[in-house]
Parts: sequence; C-alpha cells; structure tokens
Amino acid sequence: MMSSPPSGPTVLSVDNPAVIAHINLLQGIINRLANNSASCKTWCLALVGALVSLAGATRIPGIVSFALVPVVIFAFVDSMYLAQERAYRGLYGQIVDKLRNGSYSYGDVYKAGARVKLSGVFGALTSWSIYPIYLGLIAMYLIAYFAGWIHLLTAAPVQK
Repeated sequence: MMSSPPSGPTVLSVDNPAVIAHINLLQGIINRLANNSASCKTWCLALVGALVSLAGATRIPGIVSFALVPVVIFAFVDSMYLAQERAYRGLYGQIVDKLRNGSYSYGDVYKAGARVKLSGVFGALTSWSIYPIYLGLIAMYLIAYFAGWIHLLTAAPVQK
C-alpha cells in the first residue's frame, strides 16, 4: 500500500530527494529548450547556405528568395523556444525562492508547468540571441538582392 502525502502545507527540506529531483527536472527542461534554440540557428544557417549554393549551381535566382522561408520559420520557432525557456527560468526562480524562505510544500513537488505569455514571445523576438541572427540573414538577402549579387551568383559563366 502506498502512503499518501500528509494533508496540509507540510514544508519540505532542501535536501529532500523529491525537492532535488524537482530542481533537476526543471534544469533539464531549461537545458533542452536552450539546446533546441541553438539547433534552430544551426539548422537555419545550414539550410540557407545549402539553398544559396543550390541557386548558384543551378543558376536559378529564385531559389535564393526561397531561402527566406526557413529564416522566418526558424525565427518563430527559435523565439518560441526562448520564450518557453524564460518561462521555465521564472518557475525555477519561484521554486528556489520557496526553498530559500522555507515555504516549499508538497503542493509544489514536481510543479513543471510554465505558461508562455504573449509579452514573453515579443520579448524573445527582440532578444539579442534572436534578432541579430535572423534579421541579419534577411538584411543580407536584401543587400544581395538590391546590389545585384544574386544575379551575379546565378549568372551563366562567360564563354570565350
């Protein structure tokens, strides 16, 4: 027969195995979200590079314009990962505060739901880890387009 937790707000100590497991759970979630965010940037840069190379190899300039699609998609996904990571960091901070002031109870054990607010998503879009990468890629595309570099890249070689 399993024992049920005591009723009422019983305070748990910092060295309780459930408390340690809870903190480790939150740290693991935060680490996975941060790794996924880094993967978004890696995949986006690799995909854009591949599409630009394909455009040069096939001499089709429209492929370079298509490279903007993954930039926009990965920017959105990456900002959602960052917003979720920030929400979990907030939850982690709340749990640590409860541990510090001695109010962590059975009701807090394994609380792992962190809601993302709309303001958090907009805040993530303006983060130093989001906009320089994705806005930089869009800016480079616009510079290349208006400077004529895309057509230079995809122009047929001159025959002698």
